[in-house]
Amino acid sequence: MAPIRVLQIMPAMDAGGMETFVMNVYRAIDRERVQFDFLYHYDKPCFYDYEIQALGGRITKLTVRQDNNLPRYLHQLDQLFARHTEYRIVHGHYSGFGMFYNAAARRRGVPVRVGHSHNTAYEPNLIGRLDKVMSARFNRDLTDRFACSRKAGEMLFGASPFTVLPNGVDTDAFARHDPEARARLREHLGVAPGELLLGHVGRFSAQKNHAGLLRIFAAVRRRRPDARLLLLGTGPLEQETRALADRLGVADRVIFAGVRTNVQAFYHAMDAFLLPSLFEGLPVVLVEAQAAGLPCFVSDTIDRGAAFASGVEFLPLEDPEAWADALAGASLARNPLAQTQALAAGFDVRTSAEILQAFYLRRYAEVTR
Repeated sequence: MAPIRVLQIMPAMDAGGMETFVMNVYRAIDRERVQFDFLYHYDKPCFYDYEIQALGGRITKLTVRQDNNLPRYLHQLDQLFARHTEYRIVHGHYSGFGMFYNAAARRRGVPVRVGHSHNTAYEPNLIGRLDKVMSARFNRDLTDRFACSRKAGEMLFGASPFTVLPNGVDTDAFARHDPEARARLREHLGVAPGELLLGHVGRFSAQKNHAGLLRIFAAVRRRRPDARLLLLGTGPLEQETRALADRLGVADRVIFAGVRTNVQAFYHAMDAFLLPSLFEGLPVVLVEAQAAGLPCFVSDTIDRGAAFASGVEFLPLEDPEAWADALAGASLARNPLAQTQALAAGFDVRTSAEILQAFYLRRYAEVTR
């Protein structure tokens, strides 16, 4: 019997937290029973394109986020669902355009329309404000709802019922420690033996607060002159971040490493993980860092439900000195129980995949009787 095909609806599939979670599930799910296809809102090469196709997924790329041609977009959606009658389930991760694609799916008879909330707020700019207005109508045509955390679900779905699904990761991969590989990577990065390597993984956007991160790092350097900062990611604010590092006098101590496929190795090269985000749903990178056993220092704006392991400290965004003091006073020892704690809290991707697979199969059976 052919697998059921579930259409995952995304902005695109670059290396962000939401996209990483979907790919984690895609790798772990039984693809002989459930297969994923993808609908993008950008027509461009994306980080995960090759892997999606290698796993058997089909990708449809639309251009509405590039040309803003709404009539063309609505026509393309209608044609997509008219042509692909095999889609009995769509799973929308892009709330801003959900008012359009969910309505198109409903009109073409797609019976299961799932919405998924991955955040607790919107970007503090014009695009974020527009996204908030458009997302207010996301809930209207949904039949089922998931959220990465209770706060994320309440933000997007209000009083409508939803299921909290933790952002699981491959805990086996993050639990593997290779001291020799760690030493080689640190040497490759130019980190001298004994230097303190702090790390961050995230897109260079307002939400991730790289400006605040650099100010925290400058405060740390006053206590630990041997400290280095490793930044993984790309994004629209990267050049602005580089310029601020120069103004703060820390540019020669900051490593801009870009997007990497072997992110686990970089966590193992770090001594501690910093996440001063302005807001988050349930950050995949924090799950990854904890699973790798790292001490984690995170902003107090982040849902405390994201902390499942020992060694996570929540700190005020407005006080870089408090972060520096916390780091200076911490042991920075790795957590030997990290994987056990992740498994117990349900943050292994096999758990997430089992939950979603059972949901897809159950709902498919219900609507195809």
